[in-house]
Amino acid sequence: MFKKTLLALALTSVAGFANAAVTSATPNVVSLEGAVGQTTIAVPTYTVTLAAEYAAGDTFTITLSGAEFDTTSAPSITAAGFTSAPTVGLLSKTASTATFRVTAVPSGETFSGNTFVLTGAVLKTTSVIDAAGDIKLSYAAKTSTGLDLDNVGTATSTVVTTKSQLSSSATTKLDAVIDVENERKQFTVGNDSITTDTLVITPVVAAAGTHNVSYTGATHVIKGDFSWMESDGDAGIDAAELAAAFTATGGTLATPTINTAGDAITVVATGAVAPMTATFTVLGKANAKAPILPTQMFTIDSVIKYNTAAGAAATKTIASASAGAWTLNGFDENIVFMPFDAQYAQSINVSNTGSVAGAITVDITAGGKTYTKTLTATAAPKATTNISAEVKAFATESGVTGNAHVKVVVNSPAADIDVSGVYYHRADADRVKTK
Repeated sequence: MFKKTLLALALTSVAGFANAAVTSATPNVVSLEGAVGQTTIAVPTYTVTLAAEYAAGDTFTITLSGAEFDTTSAPSITAAGFTSAPTVGLLSKTASTATFRVTAVPSGETFSGNTFVLTGAVLKTTSVIDAAGDIKLSYAAKTSTGLDLDNVGTATSTVVTTKSQLSSSATTKLDAVIDVENERKQFTVGNDSITTDTLVITPVVAAAGTHNVSYTGATHVIKGDFSWMESDGDAGIDAAELAAAFTATGGTLATPTINTAGDAITVVATGAVAPMTATFTVLGKANAKAPILPTQMFTIDSVIKYNTAAGAAATKTIASASAGAWTLNGFDENIVFMPFDAQYAQSINVSNTGSVAGAITVDITAGGKTYTKTLTATAAPKATTNISAEVKAFATESGVTGNAHVKVVVNSPAADIDVSGVYYHRADADRVKTK
C-alpha cells in the first residue's frame, strides 16, 4: 500500500507538471508620438486558456513588463466557457502586477480547457511612450498553499507594440564630384550634371493603429558651406543669389531662406506629407564669376509638425541626418597653420608615388579671405616637388604677411599623393611640422 501511494503521488506530480496554461492577445499598435496627451492606454483582451484544475483559495498573478499599469484602474477577470463559472476576485495590484484569487468553485466544475479573460486593465501613458520594445503580460498560478500550478512557468503574450510614426531622411543624397581639371568651379560629368546636384528629403508618417497622429507640415534645414552662392561681391548671400543657386519643389513650400552665416538653408512645408526635391546649381567654369566649390559633408535637421490623437499641436525633430557630400576628383590637404611673416621660412613638399602627373592648386586663407592659384609646378610622378618658393611668392603677391591656412589640391589619384608642410624660425632654424 505504501508503495502504491508513492506511485500515485509521483504520477500526479508528473501529470501536473505537464499541464501548462496558454495565453493569447491581439496587440494594440500604439503611436509613440500620437499617444502623447492620452489619459491612459488600453490593454487589449488577454485570454488565458487553463490546463489544470483550480480550487478555492488558489491564486494567479498577471505580470506586466515594458510599462506600468495605471493603478487607479480596476482590472477584472471573466471566467469563460464554464458550465457554472467560478468566482474570481482581485486580490491585489501594483504598477506591474494584478493578483487574483479563486474564491468559490461550483461543485463538479472543470477548469482545464476553459479560460480566464482579463479586461479593464490600462497603462500609464508616460510609461508606454518611454517603452523600449514590446509590452507584455505573463501568467503564473499557485495553489492556496503556495505550490506552482498550471505548470510553474510563465505564459507570456505581447499586448502593446509601440511604434514611432514620424521620420525624415535624404532618400537621394548630394553626391557631386568637384572637378579639379575645371578649376574646382563645376562638377565632373555624371551624377546630375556639371552644374547641378539634387537632394530629396522624404518625410514619412507610418500607420500605427492606435492614437495615430495627423501630419501638418515640416521644416527642413539643410546645413553645409554655401559661401559659393555669393556672386555679386557684397557681403552675404541675398535672396536673388539664393534663388539662382537653390530651388525646392514638392508639396506646398514657402520661399527658401538662408541664414547670415551662409551655412543653413531653411524650407518650410505645409499641408499634406510630400517629398521635397532640392536642386543646387553652381555657376560653372564658363561663368567668370564662378567661385571655387568647397568639398564638404551636408546634413539635414527636419522638424515634423503634427497633431496628437488628442488634438494637441506637437513637433518631432530629426537632427543631423546625412544629406551626402561633395568630394574632389583628386587630392587635397590642409596645412592648418603657416606663418608668412619675415622671421619665418616655409617648406612645403608634394610627394607623388604614382605615375600620373598632377596640376597643383593652392588656397591661402588669411584675414577672412581666400586666395587661389594654380602653380607653375606640377606633382611629378615618382618624385617630390618643393613648392615652398612659389607658395611664398603667391602669399606676398596676395598681401598675406601673417598667419594663414593653406590648402593644397593636386589633380592626381589621392592614394598616390602626400603633402608635408613645415615652417621654421630663420634665426634658430627650429623646425615645426604643421601637417
